[in-house]
Amino acid sequence: MKELSVIIPAYNEEKRIRKTIENVIKYLRGITKDLEVIVVDDGSSDNTYKIAKSLERKSPNLKVVGYEKNKGKGYAIKYGLKFATKDLVVFIDADSEIDPKRIKLFYDYMERNKADIVIGSKRHPLSKIEYYPRMRKLLSSFYNIFLRFLFHIKIKDTQTGLKLSRKDALKTIFPLLRVKRFAFDVELLCYANFLGFKVIEAPITLKFSKKRWGRVNLRMLMNIFFDTMAIAYRFYILKRYTIILRDTFILFSIIMGSIYLYKTLFNPLLFPTIGTKTIVVLLSLLIFLIVLNLPYEAFSRKFD
Repeated sequence: MKELSVIIPAYNEEKRIRKTIENVIKYLRGITKDLEVIVVDDGSSDNTYKIAKSLERKSPNLKVVGYEKNKGKGYAIKYGLKFATKDLVVFIDADSEIDPKRIKLFYDYMERNKADIVIGSKRHPLSKIEYYPRMRKLLSSFYNIFLRFLFHIKIKDTQTGLKLSRKDALKTIFPLLRVKRFAFDVELLCYANFLGFKVIEAPITLKFSKKRWGRVNLRMLMNIFFDTMAIAYRFYILKRYTIILRDTFILFSIIMGSIYLYKTLFNPLLFPTIGTKTIVVLLSLLIFLIVLNLPYEAFSRKFD
């Protein structure tokens, strides 16, 4: 395998972070000589950062970074990418539920299929799921159906916490992303598809360690829904999450308005096609675009 950066976002994982780091490093040292593991403490309130830091002093392959306020898994991964120096990047959850031994298989899938991103899938026919609560499985299935209908993506499982990507693809996609928490994986895959990157699924080995729903509750489900709808709004109405159209139209209106004033005050023969009706139409369109953009601004403030 080529050089590899592994990003592990961690939030309040003091009971499992040591096992995850040790397992990842132990396994990957055997398949690549150029390895770095980047643990990002996402504002944990327990000893996650302290435990990871204690391991950093023992391993030259390990970097531990973090920040004080919890900002979500997506933000943590984007933050960790700043420290990644290798051509291939892996994201893996810190809860030790997914076996890191599948990473080599992910690389084989990537090379064989000339893919840019390989994502783990609980629904892959070769996946080994030792335990996964029935209710979580049902919720996951409904969410996937919803995503396939909303975004027309062919991925069967967007949320599994193991992904391998070429760094160049991430550097193209990440500047477009806004979601930092609950629907980060969805947004990442939607833009990978939109920009033409090849995404394939690969099997995983999963043993769900949390009881019942784990960290999922009604509030989280609502946040996932609103984050997903925010992506859909920006993706379909405003496309690439920019306000270029609005700003360009404002600039164009200013230029046209200036010409109209110059015609009125100094030279009425200049640009004879630009009259009062033209200015009224432009201003009406400008107001419409601004009103259309108001929900976008509200969503943007939520994710920034």
